[in-house]
Amino acid sequence: MADSVSNPHFLTVGSLKEAAAELAFQPIEPGHTAGQARLSIQIHVRDHKNRELRVADRTLEIHYGAFVFSQARRGIAEAARLALSVSYGRAPRAVETSGHPAHVHELGPKPGPADIDGREPAVVTWHDGEMHYLVASGELPAEVLVRIAGSLYR
Repeated sequence: MADSVSNPHFLTVGSLKEAAAELAFQPIEPGHTAGQARLSIQIHVRDHKNRELRVADRTLEIHYGAFVFSQARRGIAEAARLALSVSYGRAPRAVETSGHPAHVHELGPKPGPADIDGREPAVVTWHDGEMHYLVASGELPAEVLVRIAGSLYR
């Protein structure tokens, strides 16, 4: 295991097997990656006050060339709240991904050169029991992210 040099809040690992040893759930990876290569696997291990997170409270992020896939065990009620009540962009649209209720947020318009906020990402978020999942991209459209999300169940 190698610690992330750039951000002490994350632990960078080389495989899902290494990640599983640091998490309270078995991590999964999408089968469809829209041709994007996996760049890194990171585990959120410290909070904003630099306190170490309990293994049960950790989140896994898998970074691909144009999107990130996040997963965390949060309990059924909290996973549902994070997936269906928290806003990740403008005008969420209710959909299903492989039979699970989900919300889709469309990719925002390209910002002007003076816009310091940048582009709103496309986001697909859902829960499967106590697991909360999120796929986000500042480049790929929401339809592609929905296909990525569905590939977890094939």
